[in-house]
Amino acid sequence: MYRVSQFFRALTAWVPKRELSLLSEYLTPPQAELFLQMPRCDQRHGLDVFHALRRKQHHDRDLLTVALLHDVGKSDGRLRLWHRVLIVLIEALWPQLLGRLASPPELGGTEGGLAADEPCSWRYPFFVHQHHPERGAELAQVAGCSPITIELIRRHQQPPASNPFGTRQDELLAALQEADGVN
Repeated sequence: MYRVSQFFRALTAWVPKRELSLLSEYLTPPQAELFLQMPRCDQRHGLDVFHALRRKQHHDRDLLTVALLHDVGKSDGRLRLWHRVLIVLIEALWPQLLGRLASPPELGGTEGGLAADEPCSWRYPFFVHQHHPERGAELAQVAGCSPITIELIRRHQQPPASNPFGTRQDELLAALQEADGVN
């Protein structure tokens, strides 16, 4: 049921102008431009993660910036809603296939024509999905985000650290992943 509701939230996503006014409080103009370049469903998701963190009394500026921008690496990746549905199904039924579809050429990802990392390839959206944390970190760096923000974007899909006495960055990552997981 969670995935069904997630699908309908993505299908009907909207972001009121009053919510966009938040951006100037937490993002610099280049960072806000990154946010605005994301598809509306990713903007809505970022805002939902942001609000979830605020409800849990998180006020760390880097963490709130990451909440808004953690999926920016998906923008400009031709990742449509039907791709997202297909990705969820493949992850559930045949996770190895997703890895093969998304593999860059150096990992043997040239099956079925063009390499997965070529924008004109039919496999490019799968590549973008798998590699959006790295892509997002690069975009965040260009937009002038802090090193902590960049690293949290890069790590946001990694399994949580098992060390309960991790770094402050690990604590921020755990908070982000918790809020991301329920939104």
